[in-house]
Amino acid sequence: MRRVLCAVILACAVVSLLAPMAHSAESDDVKSVLRSRIREYSDALTKKDLAALDQIWADGYTFTNGRGEFLTKKERLENVKTGATQFESISREGEEIRVFGDTAVVTTRIVLKVIYSGKESSGPYRSLNVWAKMQGRWRLVANQITPIQE
Repeated sequence: MRRVLCAVILACAVVSLLAPMAHSAESDDVKSVLRSRIREYSDALTKKDLAALDQIWADGYTFTNGRGEFLTKKERLENVKTGATQFESISREGEEIRVFGDTAVVTTRIVLKVIYSGKESSGPYRSLNVWAKMQGRWRLVANQITPIQE
C-alpha cells in the first residue's frame, strides 16, 4: 500500500511539473500561428486585398481608429475598396501576444503611413487587437489604435 501511495504521489508530481511545459509549448504554437495571421493582415491591408481582409475580419468585427471613429467590417471593407483607406506601410515593434483559450489579445506599437477614411493619419500608434479562434481559424474580432504623441 505504501508503494502504491508513493507511486501515485510521484506520478502527480511529475504531471504537475510537465503540465506547464506542455501548456507553454501549446501557447508558443498558438503565438506562432497568430504572428503569421498578423503578417497576413498587414500584407492584406497594404495590398488592398479585400478577399483576404474579408477572411481575416470576423463577421462582427469592429475597429476604432485614432480619431475615435467606430467602424464595422462592412464600412472598413468599403473604405479599402473605394480608396478612402490606404496603407502604404505598416511597421510593428514590441509586440506582445497573450492567449486566453480561444481568444488572444495582441498589443504592439505600430508606425503607419496611412490615410484613414480619407484623412491623412500617418504616425506612431498603440494598437490593441482581439483575435478569436472560430471554426478552427484565428480571426480578428476587434481592434483599436491610439495615436502616440511624440
